[in-house]
Amino acid sequence: MDKEAFKAQVRDKMHPMVLILDRAGFTPTSVSILGLVISIFSGYVVAKGHLFWGALVFLVGSGFDMLDGALARMQGRVSRRGAFLDSTFDRFGEAALFSGMTWFFLTQLAEPRPVTVLFILGTVVGSLTTSYVRARAEGVGETCYVGFLQRPERIVLLVLGMILGWRVLEVILAGLAMATLATTVQRIVHVIRKLPGAEPPHDPSEDSTGSPPHNPGETA
Repeated sequence: MDKEAFKAQVRDKMHPMVLILDRAGFTPTSVSILGLVISIFSGYVVAKGHLFWGALVFLVGSGFDMLDGALARMQGRVSRRGAFLDSTFDRFGEAALFSGMTWFFLTQLAEPRPVTVLFILGTVVGSLTTSYVRARAEGVGETCYVGFLQRPERIVLLVLGMILGWRVLEVILAGLAMATLATTVQRIVHVIRKLPGAEPPHDPSEDSTGSPPHNPGETA
């Protein structure tokens, strides 16, 4: 099953929840904000040492992140502003989760795990730059959807690691640090290959139509 078909199935299964939110008077923006608040709370739960419950809370927050788009389509409120806020809130939610993990590995174990914190830092850098390269590519008129590891896969792995325990999470973070940075490099190479090289310098002797200016000494 390809990714688009899987997303379609997920949307079908979540449709009843979207109907409930619509009847309760929620707007897409309020759902996005609620998802962000829940995701931030998951970071707090993880920081207090509860990886398993933090994973479940983060899943709930991510679920609301999926519902806001479906609700916007149902209510006819799809907009670039909503997409912008949704994407921005996603980053804040991830940042809260990574912050909670950092605190967990520094304070909640018998001995601090500074190397694991470096893995978290590498994953954060890779995640941010992966998103930035895509956004910057779109800013210059190109698309960039390639990647070894994109956000949905990254979230699934993080949640799985938290559910299975900190030792498994530690291994997953090491892999994510390398994979996200590799994805950034992959996207950079992809965009560079699509963009043209140096553009020819502008010749000021040409007018707006590209024709040389009329020389008064020439016959018409």
